Amino acid sequence: MIPIIPMKKDNSKERIKQLMMVTADKDMLGDDHLHIKKEDPIADWLAGSMKTAKAGTIKIDIEDQLAVQIDIHKDMININLLEPAVFKTPDDETGLFDKLNTAKEFAQKLSDNGLTISFLRKSKKAIMLGKEAKPTLSKLITRSDDIQINSTKESAKLKSDLKAD
Repeated sequence: MIPIIPMKKDNSKERIKQLMMVTADKDMLGDDHLHIKKEDPIADWLAGSMKTAKAGTIKIDIEDQLAVQIDIHKDMININLLEPAVFKTPDDETGLFDKLNTAKEFAQKLSDNGLTISFLRKSKKAIMLGKEAKPTLSKLITRSDDIQINSTKESAKLKSDLKAD
């Protein structure tokens, strides 16, 4: 059961803090990756929120340059990282397989909610997560029915683009 926490319109940081306290326990970060439990309130809230959007486009400009375009068509969300280098993240200690485990759990949560997210790098398909994913050889790597690697080349480039120098 997801706890209902009333939220004021201008109090989103407090809402996130409350949700984090509800989900924080010693097992959440076990095995060096962020676990997404079957009844995780944050993941349920995120998937439910994404499910409410039926159609539209969100464009994000950074310094007058289109960096991301998100297209929503029913239960399919396409996230086109047009300038992926803008989203570089600091190095972390989490290994590839731990990241795959987190991706598997999130992809399963998407499938459970009938959603699919497709990540594109500069308008070229890289990875698909969720219900519509149809893995072939990628299933050998990910061990998931909910993750499809559309292009190993674009996925590798995307990973490189997002990694801090």
